[in-house]
Formats: sequence, C-alpha cells, structure tokens
Amino acid sequence: MNETVTGFAAIALFGFLVAFGLLMLFMVLVQPVWCIVDCAIDNKRGTVGKVVWILLLLFMYGVANWFYGAFAAAGGALRRLTRLAWLLLIALVVAFLVLYWNNVEFRRGIEQEWNKTQQLVVLATPAELAGNR
Repeated sequence: MNETVTGFAAIALFGFLVAFGLLMLFMVLVQPVWCIVDCAIDNKRGTVGKVVWILLLLFMYGVANWFYGAFAAAGGALRRLTRLAWLLLIALVVAFLVLYWNNVEFRRGIEQEWNKTQQLVVLATPAELAGNR
C-alpha cells in the first residue's frame, strides 16, 4: 500500500511540476506580448495610459507584465491566467519554505548544492592565464 501511495505522490508531483513549468513558460514567452496587445486595443484606456503601460511592459519585461496581467488587463482570460500563475508561484515558495524549515535532510541538501556552486568560481592571475597559451 505504501508503494502505491508513494508512486501516486511522485506522479502527482511530476504532473504539478510539468503544469507549473508550462505555465511559467507561457508567462515568460506569450503573456508579455499578450499584455502589450491587450493594452493597445483596450478601448477604455486613454492614450497616455496606454503609452505609459506599454513603456513599462517593454522596459520592465518580466515584472510589469505580472502586475498588468493580474490587475490592469482588460481581458478576463489574461487576468485569470496571470492570477493562477501568482497562486502557483506562492504555493511553490510556501512548500519550499515548509520543506526547508521542517526537513533537516532537505536543508542539508540545499546547503551542499549551494557550497558546490561557491566552489565553481576559479580565480586566475594574469601570469597563469599567459602560461596556458
């Protein structure tokens, strides 16, 4: 019985991660363009408002679109998908924090990975670099 529950949990986790990955891919590639188009064709927004939002969406790519999509978008589908992405992101952060603070092995693994990345930095002197040529 434990193997079935564990297998089901692994499949559910994998499904959640795939869905989250696809949603984040959408939020990085499609949603920013959708926000600009949504803003440009919005009949209720004035010209100055459109220009300000489009400039923000272009210059603050990846940040402004999250806020525009969740709170200022004229299209309901764009608002719903952006809010869903916010909820999934918050759920993942909360799950990570719960695992980090409640599971010693998880915390130890994170710290080991962090230490490995710190060891990857190699400094060389100009003389050492000249000797390799």
